[in-house]
Amino acid sequence: MLGAVSALIAGHRPAKAHANGAREQVGGQRLASASAIRRQAVAWIASQVGRDVSVACDAATCSALAARGFPASNLAVVLPTAPDPYGSVLVIATADIRSQFGSKLDAVYAPQVIASFGAGPARIDIRVIAPLGPAAFRTAVSADLAARKSSGAQLLRNSRINVSASARALLAAGLIDSRLLTTIAFLAGQHPIVIVGFGGASPGGEPVPLRIVYLAESDAAAHMTGSAYVQALESVLHAQSPPYVPLSVASVQLGGGSSLLQVGFGAPSPLGLLHS
Repeated sequence: MLGAVSALIAGHRPAKAHANGAREQVGGQRLASASAIRRQAVAWIASQVGRDVSVACDAATCSALAARGFPASNLAVVLPTAPDPYGSVLVIATADIRSQFGSKLDAVYAPQVIASFGAGPARIDIRVIAPLGPAAFRTAVSADLAARKSSGAQLLRNSRINVSASARALLAAGLIDSRLLTTIAFLAGQHPIVIVGFGGASPGGEPVPLRIVYLAESDAAAHMTGSAYVQALESVLHAQSPPYVPLSVASVQLGGGSSLLQVGFGAPSPLGLLHS
């Protein structure tokens, strides 16, 4: 009897209690979603952004990045009283940061989104800061694209570089990071190379240069064993000086079982290197 009464009481809670519970559930789901989006953004930054790049972020995001091993010396917490995010290369535009800077964040301070995670109020954008203003930034972006197209065309004429059809189209279109273009040219000056493809497209955001190249781990024209050839390429890559030091150099397995040498540079892609 007591059990039946208890069940009746539990099944007839006041409507207000049900409403409060529903609101709490929705609030909890939103918090969980926001946390998941932050984790995605932090994971991408920790693995893809150059370790020498200064990043402006809110306190929670900066703390999460430091916990993931991103250099704390390159993290700048944006205080609520800060008039702008200048002084860093990237700004992590969380809801708090967008609220703080309003429309000026996109229109003035950081006009380019190189990666984006989530949607709605919890969305997080990774933005490039334009220290000289948006007009100068867009001019530099256009000039850099033209320079990358010219450099890509030169590489396609290099007899020491064998390029797949898909990679050829990307080079011709100027869609490859300037550091990769220079590195490829330098590698080819030391050893013949085979470019299988490019990668590194960012999630969301604007189209930005691809920062990863996949090279064959053997080339008959090199007259070397596969292991010696890979070691020779890696030796050249690891001997580079900034800004041409790769973020990662690793052998990766393809679905068919073959291996490729993956060479990747950190985000964001710098402007003007091919003009200097």
